[in-house]
Amino acid sequence: MKKKTKILLCVLCAAVVLLAVAGVIVCSKLPRALNYPIKEIKPIEHGTVSIVAEGDDMVTLQKGDAGAFKVLMFTDQHLDGNNKTSYKTVERMVDAIQNEQPDLVLVGGDNVTSGLNKKRANQYAQIFEQLGVYWGGVLGNHEGDNPYSVSRSEMVDIFASYDHCVMRKGVAGIDGDCNYVIRLLGHDGKQMQTIFCLDTFDEIGDEILNSKTIFSNKSPYDGAHENQIEWYRQTAAELKELDGDYRSILLQHIPLPAFDKAIETKLFLYGDKRENICSTCYENGLFDAIKETGVTQAVFCGHDHLNNFGVEYEGILLSYIEPSGYGAYGMGKRGAPESEWLQGYTVLDLLPDGTFSQRQERYAQIYND
Repeated sequence: MKKKTKILLCVLCAAVVLLAVAGVIVCSKLPRALNYPIKEIKPIEHGTVSIVAEGDDMVTLQKGDAGAFKVLMFTDQHLDGNNKTSYKTVERMVDAIQNEQPDLVLVGGDNVTSGLNKKRANQYAQIFEQLGVYWGGVLGNHEGDNPYSVSRSEMVDIFASYDHCVMRKGVAGIDGDCNYVIRLLGHDGKQMQTIFCLDTFDEIGDEILNSKTIFSNKSPYDGAHENQIEWYRQTAAELKELDGDYRSILLQHIPLPAFDKAIETKLFLYGDKRENICSTCYENGLFDAIKETGVTQAVFCGHDHLNNFGVEYEGILLSYIEPSGYGAYGMGKRGAPESEWLQGYTVLDLLPDGTFSQRQERYAQIYND
């Protein structure tokens, strides 16, 4: 064999080896399915809850026994396919649900993120199916923001196809992919609480950017649009005719601009503000609508991973859900020991008279991290 041929073969072999190594490295960094033994999850044991009515924008759940309607809320889990952080996030969520035995689980958005996430979205829903718990909630700004991700609309379709998911897209013609109501009834059939869920999208588009007054020094995050807020008003009024004087909670991912105003009062009920509030960057009128309807007593959101406070503002509780995921920025990025990390969940006990109690739980305290 000629010398030049040998050199060429050596170069080709080296190139193949380098390509193989590069391929292994790239594949190791790609998002993956959840590496969690879903089929081994033990179902929870609690009083029966069942769907007694449903439509495009409303699902009614009825509790089969007396007492509070217990709701667990998780947010910003960022299940991006990283084996280590995704496994830990799912493991602790499953433990929390098994330990707390809730009647309903709500997720506050940025749940299943990054690309190549269709299988993860299905696995996420399968976890709740295996636990045997009803669940719903909203999407965040990071669902569908990756070019290799399923769309926001498709993700809601995936979730809603499972028996225990109460997430719905909402009526046609309303902006967004998850505008709906979860109506909760007691064992006697009387309304206990209503949960409004609103889509807040991601960043604002040019149409809104050119037509709204944008707050200075704010990231360009979107919020509920005018037709969504009108839907909220109309639905709130219709439910008042059905249920009389009822109470409700509103869930969305991106905070209202009212959160910025609320912290000026310094009337913190719990938690702390550790970063700037990345709220909707224009006044969309939702908080005014909340005050006008007079039925919503609290707004819960996610989005800001270092904020977990609750503050009363003009008679309405504005609160963050305790951030839940290990796959995105948090106190660890600031160099804090894990004993100071905020990852956890929020518990609501909804009472028959329309009131509720609330508590924040941190995994670092539960597991002595």
